[in-house]
Amino acid sequence: MNDFAEKRDFQRMALDCEFVFFKPGSNQQYSGQVINLTSKGVLFNSSESIDVNTVVEILVTPSNSLTQPMKASVLANRVTDYESIFEIAGEILEIHTAGAGN
Repeated sequence: MNDFAEKRDFQRMALDCEFVFFKPGSNQQYSGQVINLTSKGVLFNSSESIDVNTVVEILVTPSNSLTQPMKASVLANRVTDYESIFEIAGEILEIHTAGAGN
């Protein structure tokens, strides 16, 4: 019997979509794959590492044209290296109006 009780305030929404992010002070665009998303955080993979406690700007553009893109500031809380693929868990600090450009 499975007696697991979700203790999170917001459940994770599994996603499988590409996104881009920008490191502080850089206009260079890096890409990644969103694994899941909550109202307070995001988990994603990238071939580019981010230092823990670094704030990055992300832009998630769903493949479904009915869903608006999401641009947000994310604080990297955990970075795990899986042989050159980095799994990054971050706290969403602020959601911005998604628009063209950075």
